[in-house]
Amino acid sequence: MARVKEVHVEATYLKSLPNYENIRVGAAATLVIEEGDSVPEVYKKAWDMVGREVAGQIAEFGGKKK
Repeated sequence: MARVKEVHVEATYLKSLPNYENIRVGAAATLVIEEGDSVPEVYKKAWDMVGREVAGQIAEFGGKKK
């Protein structure tokens, strides 16, 4: 039977800036499944990590103008 060894998640977001330019932010995470780990819980952890990173990047560029 096949076994899940890793979980990889990736997200990107395209944000329009006030000066009519765009910025694309993104993040990815690969987590290794350890003995006894729950695959759905590892996925949730990976998505939470990626989501926080993307949200932080969006916030960083949200109010800045060139």
